[in-house]
Amino acid sequence: MSQDQWADVKSKVEGLGLKLKLHLQQEVDEDDEREPGSTRAAMEDLGERLEDAFEAFGNAARDPAVQADIKEIGLLLRDALNDTMSQAGERMRAAADSAGRSDAGSSGSPEPSGPSPFKDSPDDPTQDTVGEG
Repeated sequence: MSQDQWADVKSKVEGLGLKLKLHLQQEVDEDDEREPGSTRAAMEDLGERLEDAFEAFGNAARDPAVQADIKEIGLLLRDALNDTMSQAGERMRAAADSAGRSDAGSSGSPEPSGPSPFKDSPDDPTQDTVGEG
């Protein structure tokens, strides 16, 4: 099910991208030509294109269709993430349960076998060394 949700998110994001592209194209005035080769003309052209881009994004942000798409994408993304995390949690629980059953069956006890690596060592956390001199 999660794959279908991610496909929906992808589809909506692609659709939103097309709408934003159309808004940007509406802002660009292709009839405005500058003298070629001029650094000043290039800088002015760049400035105008940036202005057009920001204006297009502003218009897109006010477009009810774009707002609806963004809201829907947010909801789809939330649902897809919830489902994906839920599935991951279930797999982790199943793996932990499986590992717990195989560990319990092999040793018969959850306690580690063999001597403690800290026994009779200065690093033994079970020995009280406070007050010894």
